[in-house]
Amino acid sequence: MILIALILSVVFGSIGFLVTEKNARYSLSGYNTMSEQDRQQFDITSYIRLFKHFHLTLAATLFIGVCLLSLVDNNWASIFMTVYPLVAYFYFLVKTAAYNKGKSGQKAGSYIAGTVLVVIIGTLLFTSVKDYKSSELRLNADKLAIEGSFGITLNRKEVEKQQLVDRIPEISYKSNGFAAGDYAKGRFKTKDGRTVWLFVNKKASRFLWIKSAQGDIFYSHDQMDMQALSRNIEQWIAGNN
Repeated sequence: MILIALILSVVFGSIGFLVTEKNARYSLSGYNTMSEQDRQQFDITSYIRLFKHFHLTLAATLFIGVCLLSLVDNNWASIFMTVYPLVAYFYFLVKTAAYNKGKSGQKAGSYIAGTVLVVIIGTLLFTSVKDYKSSELRLNADKLAIEGSFGITLNRKEVEKQQLVDRIPEISYKSNGFAAGDYAKGRFKTKDGRTVWLFVNKKASRFLWIKSAQGDIFYSHDQMDMQALSRNIEQWIAGNN
């Protein structure tokens, strides 16, 4: 996570230097489509100064924020790394709205972009409430279901066996899933080339391994007694539930 934060910070910091007053008419979005008359009304000198200061500040605060939060909670650090740049850019749009003294369409574009950012920020925060916590495992007469994002449902006949293990396989990359902070959910590729399902808090001490017709599944729950869950599933497989 620290490496990703460093890469993002370098990108944001670089943007602050890449756009200059000399190349703004070609590289600065919005300004490069203005008429010459509108450009005359646009204070490009102070805008570029603000643009550079904003991106350098964003780069520094993003990296420092992720580093500090990761010492406390990886999940908060991950959420911060995702949401903070969007909040910062919303602030930047509001801050720079006064520079658009030309056509009303330019101001409207800023308002639309701001609205889109607000929707994205809200969506990310809502998703975080669901994904930065344990998936629920439910058993009924004939089905085992792991609910929530990237969930999976198994018929009893698809479950071959289960047992508790001390670790999950080494993961190479996610093929269809969610992986942020301490949580991983969905389908992942292991370093030895297998495809597995993960519904885990990676900091858990024990994991439930389920061998199924749909692939190996690894599961953990932050509040659940994993030993008791393992016994319940063993009885369920045997048809005693």
